[in-house]
Amino acid sequence: MLESAYTPGVGLTVGVDVGGTKLLAAIVDGSGKIQHRLVKETSGAATPAVVQAIGELLSSSTEKVSSVGVAAAAYIAYPEGRVAFSPNVEYGEPDIKMAVAGAFDVDVVVENDANAAAWGERLYGAARGVDDMIMVTVGTGIGGGIVTGGRLYRGAGGFAGEFGHMTILEGGPQCACGDAGCFEAMASGTAIERMAAERKIGPDQAATTGELVDALARNGDQAAVDVLSEAGRWLGIGVSNLINLFDPALVVIGGGVAEAGDLLLVPARMEVQRRIGPRRQPPRIVAAELGNEAGAIGVAALTNEEFERG
Repeated sequence: MLESAYTPGVGLTVGVDVGGTKLLAAIVDGSGKIQHRLVKETSGAATPAVVQAIGELLSSSTEKVSSVGVAAAAYIAYPEGRVAFSPNVEYGEPDIKMAVAGAFDVDVVVENDANAAAWGERLYGAARGVDDMIMVTVGTGIGGGIVTGGRLYRGAGGFAGEFGHMTILEGGPQCACGDAGCFEAMASGTAIERMAAERKIGPDQAATTGELVDALARNGDQAAVDVLSEAGRWLGIGVSNLINLFDPALVVIGGGVAEAGDLLLVPARMEVQRRIGPRRQPPRIVAAELGNEAGAIGVAALTNEEFERG
C-alpha cells in the first residue's frame, strides 16, 4: 500500500481528471477551491498513472484528505467505478475504484469526466444555480453531462450523456468508437486535426494539432478559420439535437477545444439559431468558466456528496 497523507474524517478531497492527453490531480476544499495540483501527460495505461499521481500529490502536500474522486474519460459503470468502454484512453486496469482504494485505503468515487465537469460548472461555474442544463465537453473526443431538476442524470448504468457517439452524419468519417459519422468524428479536436490535414493547413500537415489550428486562426489564417467554423457548425447541429431532447435552460461548452472561443462558438450559435430559432427561443450557449479544472472540482464535490449521504 502506498504511503500518503490520508487521514479519515477530514474534509478535503482529491479530485483527479483523466483526459485524452493530460491528467490533473488536485486537492479540493469544500468550497470548490483547489489547494494543490499536479498535471501529468497521459501516456501509457491511465489507471496506474492515476494511482501514481495521487501518491505524488499527497506525498508533496501536508494537507489531509478524506476521500478521492476520479473523473475518467470513458463509459463508467456507476457506482461500481469500472471502465466499461473507452475509445480514446487506454486504462490498463478497468477497475479504477478498486485500484485507487487498494493503494490508499480511502473512500473512492469514479465518475465520467463530462458528468463531473457538468456538476462542477453547475456548482461553481457558468451554470451556477441552473437546475436544468447540459454540458458538452469538446476535447480529443466529445462528452456530455446532464443536470435535470438540480440532479446529475446518469441513466440506468451510468452511461447517460455520451453525446459524442450519437450519429449526426450517416456514412461520415470514422470515429474512435468504431462507428462512423459520430458527433465526435465531426466536431472534436480529433476532427479538427483531420480537417486540417485534409486541407493541408500548417507547416507540417501530418502533425497539425488543434492548438496550432486555433493559433493560425487567431492570426488570420483563413483556412484555419474555415476549419474551426466547420467544426462549430457541426457542434451546433449536435447541440440542436440535444436541445430538442432535453429542453435545457442553458448549454455550457467546455473542454480544450472550446478555448478557441468565438471562432468555434459563434458558428455553433448560428447553427442552433437556424435550426431551433424558427420554433422557439434557443437557450443560451456559453463557454465554461472552470476550464480544465472543472472535472477535478466536480468529481471532488460529487465524492463529498456521496459520503455525506453515506
